Amino acid sequence: MRILASVYSRLISLFLIGALLMASAPVAQAAPITPIQVHARIARRGVGNWVGVQLLNGTAFAGRIVSFDDDSFGLQLHNDPTVTSIRYADVVRLNTGVSSGAFWAIMIAGIGGVAAMAAIGLHEVHAHDQMPTLPAQPLLTTNH
Repeated sequence: MRILASVYSRLISLFLIGALLMASAPVAQAAPITPIQVHARIARRGVGNWVGVQLLNGTAFAGRIVSFDDDSFGLQLHNDPTVTSIRYADVVRLNTGVSSGAFWAIMIAGIGGVAAMAAIGLHEVHAHDQMPTLPAQPLLTTNH
């Protein structure tokens, strides 16, 4: 038992050291996005879908794609009836959200995890379904 506790404490120590080293490691910057890539991703996302955009001047928008052409696209921002035109060359970062394949992978993994936990719980309930028995009680007699 002592050996097992020693192994677990060493594993936890190694995990914590690794977590601290990873936290201090520099994060690589994403490659800059080109106007051609922005146009392709907007076209793939399609009219009526939401996107997040960060521009060269630091302004960030989130809105629904209303239109797109060869050099710009139109966004309708939340609670704003006007269309904001954005040039592809002005976009620094584009967030189109989670792809449908990734969404379904996350959903299937979540449902599988819940099913596994339910199966384990059901097994534990049935493994311990017998109530403990109480020891026999002595009969109470009255002495008169």
